[in-house]
Amino acid sequence: MRRVLFQIHRWVGLVAGLYVLIISITGAALVFRIDLQRASHPGLFTATEGTLADPVTIMESVVEAYPDHGLSGVDAPTTTRSTYLAYVTSPAGFKTVLIDPVTARVLGELPQRTAVRALQDLHYDLLSGRTGRIVNGIGALAIIVLAATGITEWWRGAQKWKRKRVWRELHRTIGIWSVAFLLMWAITGVYFAFPGTVRALIGTVSPITNSRTPESTAVAGVAPPSWEQVIASAKEVSRSSHIARVVLPFGARGSWLVMFADRQPTPAYTELESVFVDRYTGAIIATDEQRLSAGDRMTRAIAPLHIGSFGGTPLRVVWFVFGLAPAALALSGAVVWWRR
Repeated sequence: MRRVLFQIHRWVGLVAGLYVLIISITGAALVFRIDLQRASHPGLFTATEGTLADPVTIMESVVEAYPDHGLSGVDAPTTTRSTYLAYVTSPAGFKTVLIDPVTARVLGELPQRTAVRALQDLHYDLLSGRTGRIVNGIGALAIIVLAATGITEWWRGAQKWKRKRVWRELHRTIGIWSVAFLLMWAITGVYFAFPGTVRALIGTVSPITNSRTPESTAVAGVAPPSWEQVIASAKEVSRSSHIARVVLPFGARGSWLVMFADRQPTPAYTELESVFVDRYTGAIIATDEQRLSAGDRMTRAIAPLHIGSFGGTPLRVVWFVFGLAPAALALSGAVVWWRR
């Protein structure tokens, strides 16, 4: 069995080696995505000092600047991004817009084609859309196999380093020290490729109650609430006082989503409190306290865990360093195979 597992580890590693190398390097780089964007477009991420404008003023400014687009939502400044961010949509696609948080002046929009965007597309979808996302999921499963079979090989016992086996021992050492990270990234990566399947598996442990956004109910003869009224309704039931994100209703049954943080600017690595508001009546439909189950919290933790967005810069550095481990394993494994 040990020999079989070793052969599985070897040949899966050889077949998936290039994939692992690409995913490792691009993933490590994207840990500092916001820093790369700021360096590439400093004018879009430089804010005026002063009192922050309220979200409604920001939304009105965006609508005025993009009258032929639909506004999807706005994000307040965070500890890593000093400007407001908004998304506007049209039949041609969506645009990411940056707004000065004090003057509410639209600073511009992120270009659709940038080096960072290409890096994201390569890491998420292998530059191949949905097909690439599926291949990514299969690759993540391959990494799980590599990690599991690699543990069995290491478990045979530690051996002294020898000059003629330095590459093999380097491969084993990097593998055992990074195996927990490899499994975490692979398992969470499977979720992004096959979310329905993973959610179903999580649902067997704890029901997932927030798979659908609460819907609004139309009331005849009642004028819909203004943006100010929606925000005011959400504030009344929120445990926090700072608005971190506002998502506008989508479709006839959609609802407002107002998300709150306990501090301002919004900590970039924190869980937000959600409040859903009926688009027709302004009534509160649901809050986090009413809706979140253990399964909900598990699914919500997947993305922050994968990208390391639940801690500060030191944690991002850790994610960056260990993010390069798969690349080191792919290269050292290839050298071991070649020398054998």
